[in-house]
Amino acid sequence: MLRALRNQTKSIFFKCFLVLLICGFALWGVGDLTGGAGEKKVLTVDSEYVTVEKVINELNRIRYSLPERPTLQEAIKKGMHRSVIQRLEKEMLLNSEAKSLKLSVPLSAKTKAISQEKAFKDPLGKFSQNKFLQSLNNAGLSEAKYLEMIKSEANLKQISMPYSFNETYDDKVIKKLMDWQNETRDINYEIFEMFEKNDISKPEDNILKIFYNDNKENYKIPATRNIKFLEINPIVFEDQVEINQKQINEKYEIEKSNYFIEEKREILQITTQDKDKASKFMDLINKGNNFNDLAKKYFELSKNDMNIGILEKSDLPLNSADLIFKAKLNEVLGPIKTKFGLNIYKIINIAEKTEVNYDDAIRDVKEKMLKELSVEILFEKLDEIEDLIAEGSSLDEISKSRLFNKKISVKKMNNVSRNGLIYSYSNRNEFINKNNVFLKNIWSADVNELSEIFNSNEDTYNIIEVVNENLEELPPFEKIKTKVYDEWLIEEIVLKSKQKAKQSIVKNNNNLLSKINIDRSSKSINKINDTFLINEIFNIQNKEINYLQSKKFIVAVKILNVKTKKYDINKKIKNNLHLSLSQSFFNDFSIFYLQNLAIKHKLKRNITEIDKFLSNQEIIN
Repeated sequence: MLRALRNQTKSIFFKCFLVLLICGFALWGVGDLTGGAGEKKVLTVDSEYVTVEKVINELNRIRYSLPERPTLQEAIKKGMHRSVIQRLEKEMLLNSEAKSLKLSVPLSAKTKAISQEKAFKDPLGKFSQNKFLQSLNNAGLSEAKYLEMIKSEANLKQISMPYSFNETYDDKVIKKLMDWQNETRDINYEIFEMFEKNDISKPEDNILKIFYNDNKENYKIPATRNIKFLEINPIVFEDQVEINQKQINEKYEIEKSNYFIEEKREILQITTQDKDKASKFMDLINKGNNFNDLAKKYFELSKNDMNIGILEKSDLPLNSADLIFKAKLNEVLGPIKTKFGLNIYKIINIAEKTEVNYDDAIRDVKEKMLKELSVEILFEKLDEIEDLIAEGSSLDEISKSRLFNKKISVKKMNNVSRNGLIYSYSNRNEFINKNNVFLKNIWSADVNELSEIFNSNEDTYNIIEVVNENLEELPPFEKIKTKVYDEWLIEEIVLKSKQKAKQSIVKNNNNLLSKINIDRSSKSINKINDTFLINEIFNIQNKEINYLQSKKFIVAVKILNVKTKKYDINKKIKNNLHLSLSQSFFNDFSIFYLQNLAIKHKLKRNITEIDKFLSNQEIIN
């Protein structure tokens, strides 16, 4: 059953259908609770409005689409309902503005959007009317509703076009940023080795107790849980897979084409609309002139600007692919007419077609079959594992069951907090080496009960048993004495090392022995490779001697001079800065723009209605 569902849900439209189906049942219950409250308006823009029920509907749709699938209460605690309201508000305002501006979306635009949707294409990549209608039906969408969605998206693009396609910002700001990037500093410096641990005498307990009392907040441990868990993945079932040579050979014949590496070519490309310039360029090439020099002169393009990468034949347009892959190394082709203009190509590298060694290919086929069949067995066993959980089997009993040919180990993990930090009384705290789904299941399972079996990572499944929950505590000094000492030692090493460095520099009349010029791209100073240290130096705002820490060294630094080195304006970097700042401006302007649309279209918010509903009713999950 699980396996069948897993295969079906690979379709994006089947996933949408499931979401709509689940939301339908959820809303059935919500409808019973809301009664008349569900019809109350939360947002009103012109003659359009959004009800409490619609907000809850949308909230359910979103939470069921998330991999961790939060309960309705969890979603509300995280403020997801507020995000839903903000998005609906934005859509209503922009759609009302589109209506007032009498914007229209051409049929050709709608047709293009539909024809480009991968879910509507047949195996040959062509649009299929049957797949289109079937996919919409599976997703619970009518053709009219889908076209309305396309229209809304197109309207939003049209409205934002005047300020979203601005690729330039302010040249003065760009120059300041580029000056900042090219800042250099002349510094005096001196490097001192830090004390070793053995150089620091172990202190009396009273010293450590003072350190402990001064840093009590750092030693507090929040509520944590101790757990046991099973990790079940396809590797567990590899010893149950049976593969014979005939199967391997048959699989190889089917996938033979995958073991050929197609020919690839590295290509330079020039695109121009100027036919005369293109012809003149090719005449000069044919007379033996240098391609790169001419590209710089006629089109202001460097080699990097022209390089479109190492490509296979299928990566290129049909009207030029054959010509390019028949050409010789360093041959120049063109001009070739394309929908973007006239293209000129130069082939600068050829990687010939190669075949993977037969023995290596057979080995790879066998490994893939082993993995695939192991996954099949895993999904066949999942239902049986769920039955064992339902029957009340313990983790130890499941691990020793007949489902496995060998015993799988029950792992343990202690003192896991809600934020994923594993606390220790003797060592440094560390973050759990698991994802958020695993962590969520630790804290959603009941104490002394097994969790449901859940997918934590690709084809890896887990079952968790919460052994016990530990209350928040401040461990007494004696219990964490070793940890206190380790942390005191780290601070003491830095403190003593800086003191020694200062004493040495004072003896030398505050003169530092070395001088260097560094820029922001520098990666090292003398024998120290530490980009963080470089950043620290560029954050210094005074002319005093500063003592910086870098791994095993203390570095004394004094700023002598700050200046901007001469630099060529890199067109690509400048354009990227313009684009980045323009996008930031777009985001800021969008907020201001929406505020004005709210006034123009008389937006009315009644958020208290949904807050009242959520606080007064017992919401079902």
